[in-house]
Amino acid sequence: MRRLRVALGILLVVSSCARAEESPSAIFDQFWRVAKEKVYPHDLVDVHFTDAQYQRLHEQASSMANVYELTPLINRLLSALHVSHTQFYDDQTIDFYLFRSMFDTRDIAKPEVNHIGAQFMVDDGQYIVREVLNGYPAERAGLRRGDRLLKANNADFHPYRSFNPEGHDVRLLVQRNEEVMTIVVSAVRENPNQSFERAISNSIRTYEKDGRRVGYVRLWSGTHKDILKTFHDGVTERLGKADAIVLDLRGGFGGAWYDYLDLFFADRKDYFSFSIINRKETLQHKAEPQINKWHFDGPMVVLVNEGTRSGKEALAYQFKKTGRALLLGTTTQGAFSLGEAIFNDRDKPYFLLLSSAELRLDGNKIEGVGISPDVQVEYDLNESSPVDPQLEAAVQAAFARVPLPGRLNAIPVPPR
Repeated sequence: MRRLRVALGILLVVSSCARAEESPSAIFDQFWRVAKEKVYPHDLVDVHFTDAQYQRLHEQASSMANVYELTPLINRLLSALHVSHTQFYDDQTIDFYLFRSMFDTRDIAKPEVNHIGAQFMVDDGQYIVREVLNGYPAERAGLRRGDRLLKANNADFHPYRSFNPEGHDVRLLVQRNEEVMTIVVSAVRENPNQSFERAISNSIRTYEKDGRRVGYVRLWSGTHKDILKTFHDGVTERLGKADAIVLDLRGGFGGAWYDYLDLFFADRKDYFSFSIINRKETLQHKAEPQINKWHFDGPMVVLVNEGTRSGKEALAYQFKKTGRALLLGTTTQGAFSLGEAIFNDRDKPYFLLLSSAELRLDGNKIEGVGISPDVQVEYDLNESSPVDPQLEAAVQAAFARVPLPGRLNAIPVPPR
């Protein structure tokens, strides 16, 4: 049975598949059948899901011992599709637990997993830190964007295996630019969904200069009602009296939709419409009319980068479309397909996220394109920097949009 639902602004289809034998070849057959039937765009099937391809991959899968050997085989095929929201996860990946929280337990805190609060990219088989969550072990230990993690307790570093089942006092061998150092870190045991929520609260701060106050908040994700509440309360209670706000949409996950914009717009009359394009039809949707009783109406700067994806790209689009905020950073990821959750059974040690439709905003294609900033500011991932150049530029841009106290009301004194 299938259910179509809107989950905090990004449409996701949740489907369950009958439990099958757990041999790698049987898992592969399930994957192949479902992916061939559902993947969007449909023309990917003719190119990548051929009989010859099946025979070759099935033979490899039959020689494998477990699902963990199968995962990279499937993901090599999926990566060749070049479409977002399309990846196979096993339970030795951190994102597996994030998706179980979103689609299975629907509990922001369950299931738990040890992690250090960091996101990575893989380069030549090694993990490079892409983002660190505010207030989490990676940040507290001093890890920063651009650090290359070589070893964990003398074994190759892995975001899951290095901290599970035990994650205390793990010695990381870290290459930072030309220097190699050891950093000791202990993991937290927490669902990544809840970590995103807590990191939002941890991120909130205020910068002061010449009597002006610029507030800052990082929206790590928009995937749960508790996250929306934390974000709402943080902006209204802790940043409501700021003269300007920097909203950071970099990294984290997606989600977030109209409800997250309501804090910064008087009403929804100019919100984007969106369309869902699948194999059979195109569905059109518009924001329901709403007056926002409270909203922040001061100057804003919005930070984006290659890690801004999915629903958060819709927020970036709205800010840029209306000129409500200055977008600063680098072009967003362009990850804007509709992801379908498959094998969503808590007893299965694997999960598939598969593109089954495309989303467009006001008729504009975002998938594979992204949202470009108004002001381009690079933050090189190949170099570890002690400062965040994008954040520094955003804060300065926000201050520049706030007049100095008394400047507008000053009365010129005529010369004698």
